[in-house]
Formats: sequence, C-alpha cells, structure tokens
Amino acid sequence: MSSFFEIYLACVGGILISVILPIIRRSLPESTGGGGLASGESWLTRVWGVARPYLVIGLFSALTALLIVAFLGQQLTEWRAALLAGYAWDSTMQKLRT
Repeated sequence: MSSFFEIYLACVGGILISVILPIIRRSLPESTGGGGLASGESWLTRVWGVARPYLVIGLFSALTALLIVAFLGQQLTEWRAALLAGYAWDSTMQKLRT
C-alpha cells in the first residue's frame, strides 16, 4: 500500500497532465494559414495567454487533491487510480469553467 504522499503526488501528476495537454493543443499554430501567431506576438506571450487559466484551475485542483486523497484514501491504493482521479477532477473543473 502506498503512502498518502505518494498517492497525492500521483493525483497531482494527473492534474499536471490535464493542464499541459490543452495548453499544448491551443498553443500550436493554426493550420488555416496566416502563420498561427498574431503579428508581433511572441511564442511565449501566446503560451502564457493560453496557459494562465489552466494554471489557475490546476493550482485549485492541486489543493483540492488533498481532499480527494483524504476522502478516497482506502480506495486509492495504486498510483494509477490516483493519477486518473486527479486527471478526471481537473478535466471536470476545466469543463465547468467554460
């Protein structure tokens, strides 16, 4: 059986995956022509603009993961379940935001 800290880290890992995937997807240049970046806009500026809302939700989810792990403690015995729980929680929060 894994410790609380190991399960929490796996849960946060799922949250990180849920945060990183949409940032990468939305930061890629558009394939419809025009180069993808607005005139004079740097790649870093574009990524920050895309990433900021996801990072805020991710931070909230990482704090909430403490409650998830505490509540589901006996059921989250493997890192895989904790990873999926973190991913599912953050992904749900992202969908509720929109």
